[in-house]
Amino acid sequence: MTHAAAMASLDKEWLLCNGRGGFASGTVCGMPTRRYHGLLCVAARPPLERWMLLNAVLEKVTLGKDVVELAAFEFERGVHPRGFERLTEFAYDLNPACSWARFEYQWAGVVITKWVIVRADEDAVEVRYAIVGPDDREVRFDLLPFASMRDFHALHREQRAMTLTAQSDGFRLVGPDAACPVLLVRAACFRGGSSPEPVTFEVGEDWWHGIAYRVERARGQDTHEDLFTPGWFHARGKGAFTVILHASAQTSSGERGSGTFSPVPPSDCGGVFCVPGPASDAAGSFGQKGARPRPSGAEPPSVAERLRQAAAQFVVARRTVRGQWSRTILAGYPWFGDWGRDTFIALPGLLLLDQRFDEAREVLRTFASAQCDGLIPNRFSDYGDGCDYNSVDASLWYVHAADAYVTASGDEDTWRSVLEPACCSVADAFVNGTRFGIRMDADGLVTAGDPTTQITWMDAKCGDVVFTPRHGKCVEINALWYHALRILAERSRDPDHFAELSHRVRRTYAATFWNEDRHCLYDCVHPVEADAAIRPNQIFAVSLAHSPLEPAQQAAVVECVRQHLLTRYGLRSLASTEPGYHGRFEGGPFERDSAYHQGTVWAWLIGPFVEAYLRVRGYSDEARTECRRVLAPLIGHLDDAGLGSVSEVFGGDPPHTPGGCFAQAWSVAELRRAVALVESH
Repeated sequence: MTHAAAMASLDKEWLLCNGRGGFASGTVCGMPTRRYHGLLCVAARPPLERWMLLNAVLEKVTLGKDVVELAAFEFERGVHPRGFERLTEFAYDLNPACSWARFEYQWAGVVITKWVIVRADEDAVEVRYAIVGPDDREVRFDLLPFASMRDFHALHREQRAMTLTAQSDGFRLVGPDAACPVLLVRAACFRGGSSPEPVTFEVGEDWWHGIAYRVERARGQDTHEDLFTPGWFHARGKGAFTVILHASAQTSSGERGSGTFSPVPPSDCGGVFCVPGPASDAAGSFGQKGARPRPSGAEPPSVAERLRQAAAQFVVARRTVRGQWSRTILAGYPWFGDWGRDTFIALPGLLLLDQRFDEAREVLRTFASAQCDGLIPNRFSDYGDGCDYNSVDASLWYVHAADAYVTASGDEDTWRSVLEPACCSVADAFVNGTRFGIRMDADGLVTAGDPTTQITWMDAKCGDVVFTPRHGKCVEINALWYHALRILAERSRDPDHFAELSHRVRRTYAATFWNEDRHCLYDCVHPVEADAAIRPNQIFAVSLAHSPLEPAQQAAVVECVRQHLLTRYGLRSLASTEPGYHGRFEGGPFERDSAYHQGTVWAWLIGPFVEAYLRVRGYSDEARTECRRVLAPLIGHLDDAGLGSVSEVFGGDPPHTPGGCFAQAWSVAELRRAVALVESH
């Protein structure tokens, strides 16, 4: 693999999840570019309070007097070592029970196959090496682990507070922070039999300084880190042998890892493989031909299966400080926690499509149990057991998700005992008024917020700067409000009350939001003026099952969105012809926040667009064909950035460079739901 090909592959990132908020992640060429790249990141209180323990392993291969190192790190003066020059193949499999990434290296007649393996419900990682060398010459294989033992959002600088305890086949490492889990690392060797042989661990404490993460630099963040190396593992052999390094975390709930060595690697017949281009490919591009089966002819998973596996990565265990367990949904990797708005938008596509009703019910119960002043929390705190309620739409999306769950599952008991009370509390709070200025006005429409708040999904704010002011009556909030009232009119024990409220909203919705000059909907009606900017929020007045618009108005809204906002990867957050449009999502926090909802493309909006497009065209064959064309680039994106997943956002201008989280729950869920809508009968 050439240096140019390696640098091109840095934009392709793999992610293996353990179902508890922990993960392993990196780039195809093996060089870390983010603070979140590492082999063992675990959640001390799943799925949050996450710690990066084991960052990397440097492999040194010695054959006679020749030595090669297979790792790669970037420093201010360049890249060292350059293990990607020996990389010939990369593959991955996102099977939720046992996910893996596989790297194949070749050098001087030696073939080394490396697996990074993460199993469900284990705070552990297994790094497995199959070494095939000459039968008559000894290969020496040495491993140097790198550890930071830090909060996964932070970066580590050298300090002597690491406490290393050497063991017979590895070591135990305690970090400087008392809250940090303990790292346990062991290694073993197999030579054709099923019994492991010991691998020598040699203590040699040292630090590598100034490792740089280029993505952090591009995002305007701190970019350098010092990593601790406790010593070397040594193994050697002739012919074929296997070395396994097993790292696990010991948290307050105890060690969660298999603790056993098995000589059998995971099955790789169903993985997605990226292979180098042919020898005549001057660029030496790695994996640019897309995902392909391995030379043996094994077929990669179907698109439907790949989306199913991607969806499973976001469904994780949640444990409260009181030790109670449930299920929740992480909004995105590598840095988001479980957010209410994202959870309820994503729940149908992540769980209901697979009839994972027990887990969906747990998610809905978890958030209902934290309801306060009628509001469903928009976010569980990353640390501790607190909640944030700063959202007007999370509670309305909860009503939508609850209705979708009951429709799919038929679980009327849960509706009566849990969901109906929570949903009615939301409606009552909106009618009577609650936090953040959320209240129903005399015309039946919901108004919320003030010039200093950002409580819709377009919530970017840096210091006192509000980039997308949307206080007042927002078009999608009131579409969701009407939809929620219709749901309660059909399902609640007081249907007449909610039916009367919904009729009041319908009578005033179009009169308030319809923009006759542009044949679309105003985005937000502020106390003194209406915002006529063309934004995607109006699509929900058509995509939701209960629309307050007449059919001709619905069709006009969809056509406006199609003409002005639709791109290859979703909908722009602002039309490119509008003042304040930002076509590039890049730079430091202020620059990115200023573009976040000012033209940046959001992949999750493809779901409501496809649903609205199909609805106004009667789900015709022609409409389905057009939607397949619209969805094709996002499906192809599964091989572009976060491998097997869908990015959070894309730049508004071509080529629509992906940004934000490289694996986003509602992006995957809404793409998956859109595909299901197109293919449904």
